[in-house]
Amino acid sequence: MANEQNLRPCEYKLSQEEAKKGGINSGITRRKQRTLKEIGDMIGKLPMKSQKNIELLKKAGLEDEDMIRDVGMMFRLAVNAENGDPRSIELLAKLRKQLTEQVEQTNIDLPKPRLAKDRKEKDETPKN
Repeated sequence: MANEQNLRPCEYKLSQEEAKKGGINSGITRRKQRTLKEIGDMIGKLPMKSQKNIELLKKAGLEDEDMIRDVGMMFRLAVNAENGDPRSIELLAKLRKQLTEQVEQTNIDLPKPRLAKDRKEKDETPKN
């Protein structure tokens, strides 16, 4: 709990000029970061060029319109994680947590994933 015995007086205060310079530099940095994020988003939405990756994604059941670089990178990351790469496992876990939090904040109801046993039961039902 804060009281007079454990509080230290502020030894340094910024002048108005220093504070103004800091605010200007902060704005410049924010604009640069926003620009870099926009460029990264544009690059991620470009179509994939690697035929090897395109073939892998087709085998996984993805459509041609889903063949963008972001999907390819996530797929390769998942493959590497499945093969035991610890950095891929860690990064994939962080990305999934981040995406889950974003979905929860937007209050979007996503369909529940179908489990293999559910798909098998549906395929075994007789057709009339």
